[in-house]
Amino acid sequence: MSSIASRQTLVLSLARGLRGEVHPQLRQASIEADETTCIVRLRFEYDGEAKGQAQESCSCAAAEVIGDFPDSWDLDEEHVAAPFPTSLAPLEHLVYRRWEPDDAA
Repeated sequence: MSSIASRQTLVLSLARGLRGEVHPQLRQASIEADETTCIVRLRFEYDGEAKGQAQESCSCAAAEVIGDFPDSWDLDEEHVAAPFPTSLAPLEHLVYRRWEPDDAA
């Protein structure tokens, strides 16, 4: 994998993007990249509906992430409702997960 889509680059990019944007409803945020199709995928999973201020905050983080990539790259941003204690389904690199009791998903 080239340096533009390395694990370290992806994780740091999303962590930076989430700074100041983590909404209390956000349960988990993950990222992966496909160098063949030049797509960065982001998945945000929420405790409740994936809309409103929570989604807006994560979309701001996503904009920061895609800004780290050349213009030839596209963004696939996914917002998923995953109410606690529903199981979570991260992409390749888990960047953020809120604290939840041990018996949770």
